[in-house]
Amino acid sequence: MKRRTWLAAAMLATCLPALPAQAAPSTPALDTIAARLADAPVIRGRFEQQRQLAGFAQPLVSRGDFVLARDRGLAWITREPIVSSLLVTPAQLVVRGADGQVQQRLAADAQPAMRVVGESMIAVLRGDLSALSGRFAIDARLAGKDGWSMTLTPTDGGIRRAFARIELAGDRFVRNIRLEEAGGDATRIRLIDPAAAPRLSAAEAQRFE
Repeated sequence: MKRRTWLAAAMLATCLPALPAQAAPSTPALDTIAARLADAPVIRGRFEQQRQLAGFAQPLVSRGDFVLARDRGLAWITREPIVSSLLVTPAQLVVRGADGQVQQRLAADAQPAMRVVGESMIAVLRGDLSALSGRFAIDARLAGKDGWSMTLTPTDGGIRRAFARIELAGDRFVRNIRLEEAGGDATRIRLIDPAAAPRLSAAEAQRFE
């Protein structure tokens, strides 16, 4: 799996440690969005990812499913066009091929840029939105009874080297993510039919072993 693919997926990790940066005071809009987001031990669903590379007319499209476990990490399984899997835990990132063999294993501490961006996305997916104020300028907007959207502009130097802007939208769950990279590429991720659960299934738990 190319670096550009697993980096976009790693943005969805949901159980690394809380952001260490000093958080600025929350706002009423952020508080309302945090209250609207589901606070569940496990969230599972499907995804469609479209990656638009600068200079190319057609995006690269991949599809699969994911499991987010608050206390374990993210299992991100690409089903098409090529089968692969990404596991993100507080300690490491592991990429496996279609045969289940490890293709790449990276310690989280050895990838500080990935960790910083991942922790920021974690804050969104866990509803810890006030923590984002330490790394982003946030434009938060409410939409109707349940909806919301946010534009995150990095103020952290490490994040600015990777991303120019991050846009998110959802309701009880994050539904859409757009990552605009500093180099001009962009990735859209649509989370399909996310659902909350009290625990991992036996098969899902094996993905984290």
